[in-house]
Amino acid sequence: MRLEYGKTGLDLPIPEKEVAGNVLKPKEIKSLGDIEKRVEETLRQPIDSPPLDEVLRGKKTALMLTVNHTRPSPSRLIRPILRVCEQLGVKVTICIASGRHRQMSPEEIDVHLGRDLTRRYPVVHHDPFDQGAHVEIGSTSRGTPVIVNRIIFEHDCIMGAGIIEPSYLCGFTGGRKILMPGVAFHRAIDWNHYFLLEKGARAGVLDGNPLSEDAEEFARKLPFHWITYAVAGAEDQFVEIVSGNPYAAHRIGCDISKKIYSVPLRQADIVVSSPGGYPYDMDLVQGKKAVVPAQETVKPGGVIILTSECEEGWGAEPTFEEWVKGYSPQEVVQKVRDRSQFTLGAHGANILAKPIVEKEVMLIVVTNPKMAGDLKGTYVQAVTDLREALEMAQEKIGKRPSFLVLRKSRRLIVEK
Repeated sequence: MRLEYGKTGLDLPIPEKEVAGNVLKPKEIKSLGDIEKRVEETLRQPIDSPPLDEVLRGKKTALMLTVNHTRPSPSRLIRPILRVCEQLGVKVTICIASGRHRQMSPEEIDVHLGRDLTRRYPVVHHDPFDQGAHVEIGSTSRGTPVIVNRIIFEHDCIMGAGIIEPSYLCGFTGGRKILMPGVAFHRAIDWNHYFLLEKGARAGVLDGNPLSEDAEEFARKLPFHWITYAVAGAEDQFVEIVSGNPYAAHRIGCDISKKIYSVPLRQADIVVSSPGGYPYDMDLVQGKKAVVPAQETVKPGGVIILTSECEEGWGAEPTFEEWVKGYSPQEVVQKVRDRSQFTLGAHGANILAKPIVEKEVMLIVVTNPKMAGDLKGTYVQAVTDLREALEMAQEKIGKRPSFLVLRKSRRLIVEK
């Protein structure tokens, strides 16, 4: 069996008969044929909204918020919308709503959006640390300060485009997430993401998920008029398009996504978890997401093997690396609950520490040599060879272990 790993893949050195029937992965589903044609249909017949041309009528400017390079390119979703804007004389600015992710280079933006768009439309990149670019307009009922990039108040119509997939933080990506964390100030993002420590914050859950509910409340305090989102399949193919009301259309897309990614709860002594290859293991910030379903499916005292190439290293602010290197897993789990110390970097360290503390598991990362060296001496075991990781795991278990393989696991919804 060949696992997704980086841009090339990684062979799993376990006989097929030992893992046959012990693989959890998303359901296979066909891609839509003509994506732009389907988008055009949804612009004319949206969900709980007038058609896009009616929404835009009388408007002079529009802001298109969209995703960064850690998601599939949104260009096929955006082009039909821009054509409608052109017909109505609406001037459009495109904004990469990247939350706290790193800034993309101009070359990366060209590849991600397509030169045909970047040559014709102004493209700006949200910077969550630029205090002067943000305004504060209040707070949510949970205390999250509504501090947002002022650019959304400088346009007549605010639109969002991207993909819907399960999120271990917010239930599902898409919709309200294009505003929180998409164009929010770093302090607001950290406050909202602190709620991931509360019960209910898990993949595939919207109602009762405090992080998702807070993000939606945040978004509803801001101008937000339209979304066009693709429901993403396991191969990043677009399997359906939803357009219209940012909240109603998003809900319908989430229902479709849940059917693709839900898997039954099973447990094993050794769980090999692959995020899904590049870009989903481009750094440890992305790769760590595969630890979440692995924690749910590993037996107490077992081993999680995370296969994450991490060619871009840690992929986060220094806190992530500092906490992993500077504290024990027990200290991380305790310190992360102190809101004054909570950041996304601290949260990343906590994701890696939780299964060690709560289930007494060994966490092994199969990664590139530099990343393995960076992790040496931390509470995360790191090797460059999957066979070596399996040998370490079997030595820990001591008996004939049971195996479970999670493929494209960053999106899996483990049903309880």
